[in-house]
Amino acid sequence: MRALSSLLLPVIVVAIIAFGWALLQSAEENRAAMLLAAMTPDVELSPWDGLTGEEIASVARAVKARHGDGVIFNRISLRQPEKATALAWEKGQTSSREAEITFRVAGQSYITNFDIASGTLAPSNLMRGGQPMLSGDGELFPLVEKLNQAEELTSILETRGVAKGDGLCLPRTIGRFFADKVDVRTARAVRLDCFNIASTAGLGILPSTNVFARPIEGISVLYNIDTDEIIEITDSYAGREFPPHDVAADEYHSGALETRAAVKPVKLTRPHGQNFSINGSLIDWQGWQFRLRFDVRQGTVLNRVGHQTAEGFRSVAYEIAMSEMFVPYHDPDDHWFYRAYFDMGEYGFGNLATELKGADCPAHAVFQDVTLHLSDGSPFKAPRRVCIFEHDPGYPAWRHHESLFDAIPGIDNHQSRTATELVVRMVAVIGNYDYFQDYVFQQDGRLRIRLISTGVDAVKAVFSETLADPRAVDETRTGTLVAPNRLAVNHDHFFSYRIDMDVDGQANNFSRLRLRPVAQPDTAPRRGIWGVSPERVRTERQAQTAMDTSKPALLVFASEDKNNAMGYPSAYQVMTPNVKPLVSALDATFQRAYFVRNNLWVTRYKRDEIFAAGLPVYQSASWLGLPEYIFDNENLENQDLVAWVTVGFHHVPMAEDWPVMPSKVDEIVLKPRNYFDRNPAIDLPN
Repeated sequence: MRALSSLLLPVIVVAIIAFGWALLQSAEENRAAMLLAAMTPDVELSPWDGLTGEEIASVARAVKARHGDGVIFNRISLRQPEKATALAWEKGQTSSREAEITFRVAGQSYITNFDIASGTLAPSNLMRGGQPMLSGDGELFPLVEKLNQAEELTSILETRGVAKGDGLCLPRTIGRFFADKVDVRTARAVRLDCFNIASTAGLGILPSTNVFARPIEGISVLYNIDTDEIIEITDSYAGREFPPHDVAADEYHSGALETRAAVKPVKLTRPHGQNFSINGSLIDWQGWQFRLRFDVRQGTVLNRVGHQTAEGFRSVAYEIAMSEMFVPYHDPDDHWFYRAYFDMGEYGFGNLATELKGADCPAHAVFQDVTLHLSDGSPFKAPRRVCIFEHDPGYPAWRHHESLFDAIPGIDNHQSRTATELVVRMVAVIGNYDYFQDYVFQQDGRLRIRLISTGVDAVKAVFSETLADPRAVDETRTGTLVAPNRLAVNHDHFFSYRIDMDVDGQANNFSRLRLRPVAQPDTAPRRGIWGVSPERVRTERQAQTAMDTSKPALLVFASEDKNNAMGYPSAYQVMTPNVKPLVSALDATFQRAYFVRNNLWVTRYKRDEIFAAGLPVYQSASWLGLPEYIFDNENLENQDLVAWVTVGFHHVPMAEDWPVMPSKVDEIVLKPRNYFDRNPAIDLPN
């Protein structure tokens, strides 16, 4: 089994990194297959369509012609089109399309743009303040394969009783830490921590499937990717007792578990076909219309979201996409303090999307392949990364039973309508966590942005088996014992969404509708009355909103140009739960993720203001992104506004999270507020 573990190490590494690029064969075999699979659609391209395989290849040729074949492409994506030009585009016209490219060559990070129609490559500019996200096949995979076979590392693991092939060390980003050992401004560095993956479950040739269950605590490797150099290997338990790692693997694979009796199947079907249409990137469903594309950094992106009505197309949002993720752990230990991950900007949410299979989507879903690229710029087709499906949510769209008429025979006094929802889904696996991203469209005009978090808690090896252990009081200060000798460490999950609000056009206003108590005279029969006080927000800095349950408010984006039949401005409300960081703004890690300080930011639209923590995030400096965007404190009245919304949760682990965490749902809701003249679902058939 140890020999098999050693042979399978490259396979395991890629599966854990979750780059889902079919790299289960050799790299060269896959390169040829991926090139053959690169797709160029035979439908007309809109300004919002993702780059085709042919376009990606042309970008790579142009950059290599300037910089040579040593280029590592970290991201080749559609550049945000000029908004006015894109909105003026009509079917049958050639759309203006540009690519944005971040790449590394000779130890330097660059950004440039490429005009696809003219073949013009803009000047290559050095990235300032940080570096582009990691490349899977160009950076992560080679270093993991190499270091896990390095004698310097395997010999230290053997001192812990881990045979060669039974240990797996995985890289983690380091933020701006370890500046005394590596120049974090320019060097490309990672830190590796190790796990015991020896099989204990009788899974045939597979090693342990719960790779993260048995950390080899205290061994870390600091590595410089650019110089291919091990900077240091540390073992904080050298020469003394260490927390055990030869413990139960707590497998979750069905082949290693005794499962309960089979559940009688509950099937979702569509016997008469689907209610949505797909024409290239354009999707229509129940009055909703939007464009869908896929980005290597952001994953699924929606454009031109709105309603097709008798009056024509009415816009809600020009673009909706995740802007950044931030997952900081809260343990000051030498091997944990630096663990604070910007999963989108450091790794790429789209890059980490996996093939959808099993219970990921209903059997009747429509699956879509996406076009991604390797580090050399070669495009390839990634199968089944997106699914689109309808379902019954299990509650009615609306209902009323008029009890006053119960005693009258022959009266139909019960009215209810079955609800149907349209879901656009992807799943990204980022190390130990799996994240579902859903866009859920409802017939009542609501759009829900839903994040579902599941996967394996990150655990720290400790000496305590239970809370009865004398050392447990000290060892559980930063987490929860979820299994003997395993402490799941406290952490946060923050997700930032960039929502370019275009409610019935680009001229919008942002208001907080404050709910306040209204004083009543002493003679009034009621003293507990509240009212609504509209508060128009005039500048970007004033728009910073940290939710406060003692000061409730509705967050509303309203059209300047259109009212509903009663005279109220056409508007959409942004609904988000209250989550905020619990640490000082002076914390070095949170200075790089300053966007989490507010639940909502509002800025004037700028073409290249896309990412809440800034364009470069890998080893980035402080105060990038939203603090920069609001520095000029622009006026927001009657302007093209962008909402930046943060959702997430503080994760205090519990026993029920182990060995795999039950799905946890968080949502942002865009809700019509006087956008329509009445309930838009009232006309659903009985």
